[in-house]
Amino acid sequence: MFLAVVFLTGAVTVAGLVWWPVVLPQYAEAAPDTVTWPLASAERVVPRPPDPVEKFTIVAVGDLMTHSPQFDSAKTASGYDFSGCFAAVAERISAADIAIGNFETVVAGAASGYTGYPTFNAPDEFAEALVGAGFDVLTNANNHCLDRGPAGLERTLDVFDDLGIAHTGTARTSEEASRILVTEVRGVKIAILAYTYGMNGFTAPQGKSWMVNTISEKQMAADVKEARELGVDLVVVSIHNGVEYQRQPSASQVALEQAMVKAGADVVLGSHPHVIQPMTIVDATWPDGTPRKAFIIHSLGNFVSNQRERYRDTGLMLELEFEKSLRSNVTSLVSVEYVPVWVDDTDSTGKEHRVLPIGDVLADPAYPGVTAPERTKIQQAWDDTTSHLGQAEELSADAASLVFYRAAKAD
Repeated sequence: MFLAVVFLTGAVTVAGLVWWPVVLPQYAEAAPDTVTWPLASAERVVPRPPDPVEKFTIVAVGDLMTHSPQFDSAKTASGYDFSGCFAAVAERISAADIAIGNFETVVAGAASGYTGYPTFNAPDEFAEALVGAGFDVLTNANNHCLDRGPAGLERTLDVFDDLGIAHTGTARTSEEASRILVTEVRGVKIAILAYTYGMNGFTAPQGKSWMVNTISEKQMAADVKEARELGVDLVVVSIHNGVEYQRQPSASQVALEQAMVKAGADVVLGSHPHVIQPMTIVDATWPDGTPRKAFIIHSLGNFVSNQRERYRDTGLMLELEFEKSLRSNVTSLVSVEYVPVWVDDTDSTGKEHRVLPIGDVLADPAYPGVTAPERTKIQQAWDDTTSHLGQAEELSADAASLVFYRAAKAD
């Protein structure tokens, strides 16, 4: 067997040596010196990678009020504890990069007496509870900011500073009044301005009108433009005006809000009517003609109060998402969602005053502390709010939240 293999191998080798010199020239004559590949019919298109972006969220709520029954609800053996008011919503508030609320009272101290309507003064613990719930910014240019005079206003800002919460709309000095509040989130700069129609007949001392930002379209537009000149990425304007308990905005309200967008505002937050009014996406442009989207909500309604009438016991958590392109430095509105809320007043003494996310309550038949009559009111509040504000077809990742707007994705 071994000899057969050796013989066969040798035969093949000899044949190759004999025949290859004859065949090789034929292949050499047939093969070209160079090979030319066909030209491509079209250039290959490589998609441009998306711009790197920084995303951030803002949660905004309406009036943070303290009627006297709320003091009874929060009273403890050693003082007051309002934390239970916000326990059910604190997680959502804290999750936002910036949470904003309208502080419609003062904290002028116990010596001034704690009172509700018509001239408010709340315990310091109310402000502490707001910080504990996750609020970052409180606007307090509203008709109750001088309920305890200039001293009450000044002490309120002192308490805010001690708690480390930012504030805008009132001031203790002319220098403070001239500064625009700019807060920063991961390199994104956001200016927040606040104004009120008046102070219920109270006025700042002579020569100190700067203590409260009152509505002046010309001055407000100038402030928005000044904020833009500071190089901020987003401008938020809080306006405390409108007609109380009216579910639609007045013509003057709308005109002022539109003027703020025209001046360069990205977000306009309305308060004072104590009921929710509609919201809208506004098509606007930059000075160079580049299109942009702005957002207006005419009234955020009450967030916490002792007002028990239909529509007044209901509010919302507005959730705005933005993204800033790190290549173009342009900031855009990505989505708008809202969480309807209802203030739970569990008995005749006014105990608890819990702010409840309505969707969570309706999804849980055994939600703690909610009675059957209350559940009926909560369902009505849900229907009132969602039919009034509307919603987009998209679903939110949060079952208690509704999508109002979502920007179209670029191809």
